[in-house]
This record gives sequence, structure tokens and C-alpha cells, in this order.
Amino acid sequence: MSQVTNTRNFYNNYASKEWDRLDKTAYDKLNYLLHMDFVSEYLKEGIDIFDVGCGAGRFSVEFTKMNCKVHLLDISDEQLKIARSKINEYGVIDNLKSSVRGNIENMNIIEDNKFDLTVCYGAPLNYLYDNYQEGIKELYRVTKPGGNIVASVNSRLGVIRMVLGKEKFDINEFMGRPDYWFIDSVVDRGDLPEHPEVSHPPRHMFNAQELKKLFKEIGFKDIELASSPSVISGLRTKADKLYENETAWKTMVDIELKSYKNEYLADSGEFLMIRATK
Repeated sequence: MSQVTNTRNFYNNYASKEWDRLDKTAYDKLNYLLHMDFVSEYLKEGIDIFDVGCGAGRFSVEFTKMNCKVHLLDISDEQLKIARSKINEYGVIDNLKSSVRGNIENMNIIEDNKFDLTVCYGAPLNYLYDNYQEGIKELYRVTKPGGNIVASVNSRLGVIRMVLGKEKFDINEFMGRPDYWFIDSVVDRGDLPEHPEVSHPPRHMFNAQELKKLFKEIGFKDIELASSPSVISGLRTKADKLYENETAWKTMVDIELKSYKNEYLADSGEFLMIRATK
């Protein structure tokens, strides 16, 4: 089975869980908040936004509510269906201008220099595995000169922190079998091949130096990095505990907002974020 088919089948079956993913826990809510904050300065009424790998439309809904002209692309028919339904549910369907099933590494159905803002949040670039450079080139191609790109990917160290932070998880079994779990492959090269105990398709994880270099070589400028989350990365149960106390949670959110754009912390987050100008 090809990587494209494998990824499409995974997200078709994942269905509404993708919509719930950024609102399920306090930690998820924080990830959503930081992603929205990172893109917020580019969100102007009337601009054309290309939401690449839009999933179930969690971010697209917000863009359409801000009266942006939103265009969707995703590898999954089911995710596009949910995204359109959610946008309609919020009464902003008139701001949805197009919806296309496609693959990021080859978006030849989309014309050059079309969008004011291209957003590629989540992990679409990770799923390209060894073809991520083509995906970044395509993101560059469809963005207008002077336009902006905002993206996030799963990071190498972030995914390790996420696993170590799991509750009721045998970390000795995990760390004690580095070859079986491809730990060195992920940390050293970013590659997580197909694995019998991992439900996701193969992915390439990035680090900050690698991602910044790729974007710069393709032609992006004014590149900034961030992490989501930064300080509490991987500590899901701690986030849930803090959420129970309004003041404690506000303090944690304030710390994250002050720290997540510190490039020295970029590799610490579950998500490594990047924004740049064409």
C-alpha cells in the first residue's frame, strides 16, 4: 500500500476524532490556543487562506468566522466532509470558497501565487515521510509573493516527551528496547517507519535546525520558529490538574504565551511551528 493511500485510509477511519483532537483535554486546548496565537497576526478580513491538510476544519472554522475566504485541501474525503459540515454548522459557509481532495506533495490543480496565507497545521508534512521537501516546495509555490506561510510538524524530541509523559506507560520497556521502537532512528534522523504497535502511518519527525534550513533553501524569508506547547510539553496529566484551578491554569497559559516563541525551546514542543514570508 502506498504512503498516500495508507494516510488517506487512516484519516478516513479517524473521522470525527480529528475534530475532537484539539478540544479533548486541557493540554489539547493549549495546543489549539498556541497555534491560533501563532497565526493571528496574519488573519485579516477578506484575505484568501489555503488550509492545507485541513483535517476536520478546527482552524478553518475560525478563519471563516473572521470573514476570511477559505480554501480547503486534505488527503481524506471524510475529513473534508466533516470540515464542510462544521463550517456550515457555524453559519459561515459563504466564506468557504473551495474544497479539494489532494496530496500536499503534488497540488498541480492549484495555480501558482494564489493565496495570501497558507496554513499547514498538524502533521501533514510528517506524513510525506521522505518526500517532505516536495511538500514544502508546493506550499511555497501556491503562496503569493509577499504572502505568508504558517505550519506545524511533530518534532523529534517532542514525540519522545509525549510518549514519556503518558500515564500507565512502561517507560523502561520503551527506553529498554530502542531498536524495536526506532528511538535512535527518530532522534538521529527523524524517521519513524511502519510499526506493528503504532497506529499512524510512517512519519518523518523534524528538528528546528532541519526545518528552518529546508524553508530557507526553498526561498522563504523572515523565518520564525516556535513550540507547542513549550514548558508543559508532554505533561498531559499535569495540564489537566492545572485546568481544575482557574488561577493556576491562567498562570500556565501566560507562561506558555511568553515562552513558546523562544527559538531555543523550539525542539521541546510536541509540535514544532514555523512561519515565514514568500
